[in-house]
Amino acid sequence: MPRYAYFSQPAESFVRSGAHVAVYLVPVFEGGLVVFDVSARAARGRWLPWDILEFGGNPYEAAATLADNWCGGALSDLSLVDVMSFPFEGEGWELAIVYRAELTELPRADDARTPFRFGPGEYDAIGSFDPVDLQRWVEQHGNATRRTQTPGSLLF
Repeated sequence: MPRYAYFSQPAESFVRSGAHVAVYLVPVFEGGLVVFDVSARAARGRWLPWDILEFGGNPYEAAATLADNWCGGALSDLSLVDVMSFPFEGEGWELAIVYRAELTELPRADDARTPFRFGPGEYDAIGSFDPVDLQRWVEQHGNATRRTQTPGSLLF
């Protein structure tokens, strides 16, 4: 028998076997993927900007807020590029809504995070995302290349 995702009232944090919707931002500057080296002890590592979508929230507005907070709002385009489904620890589930942000300047570093720009055509796995997904999102604008679907991905 199939299992369906029925959502209950909002919670203050992740719950075992719960579901959440996350919004991710894929910043691109001069053809290269921009990620952030985060120094905070609880989240140390290399990350894309992301946040959990508030109950009843607008994903586009959440992506614009991420662009303001992480990239200083220096962008010329913000577009939906993918929606993906991921299992989450404790039998949970994440629906990831992914936006691509074309930056007009490289973000500035602060005391918690430092931007790192990959060279054009260079990719590495970041969080739950495989290099092939990141490449597709970075390179799809302005290219007439054929896009292929990866497991759990909906193309836009």
